[in-house]
Amino acid sequence: MKTKLLLSMMVLGAFTAFAGPPAAEKGAGKWGGGNPERREERMEAREREMRLMYVVAISEALELNEADAIKLSEKLKVVEDRRRPLRQQMGEAMKSLKDAADGDQAALAQVDANVQRVLDGRAQMAAMDKELFTTLGQGLAPQKRAKLALTLARLQHEMKGFKKGRR
Repeated sequence: MKTKLLLSMMVLGAFTAFAGPPAAEKGAGKWGGGNPERREERMEAREREMRLMYVVAISEALELNEADAIKLSEKLKVVEDRRRPLRQQMGEAMKSLKDAADGDQAALAQVDANVQRVLDGRAQMAAMDKELFTTLGQGLAPQKRAKLALTLARLQHEMKGFKKGRR
């Protein structure tokens, strides 16, 4: 059963890879230059990959069957859809802070407000993480909740490198 689940997830991942956007354009830069449509496509593809990684890792840890893995994927998508605008706001605030650090006069006036946006965003993300654990852990035995907590923590750590392009 586990092999069947992994195989189906790998096939889904292969389709995602082939259907994904072309490679990043030259000159896109760390803070997102390049074609906005392609950048959006790349972000969506990366979100799908991350969700797939979460589904596979959690499914393995909790020994889920295929139907439960699909339900898990749907729950993760709902959470991701709620996170996206918050992540975008935090990204914009961070970009403005970088501009201020580089000496942009217009951005300097907004430093305190942008720092507050980032800190508030981090607190909201932490609350969403707690809600995700509560939702996914509902009805699980204590041992499986412990496995879920450890898996989510490991995935959060791994995603930091994934988001920075260090897969």
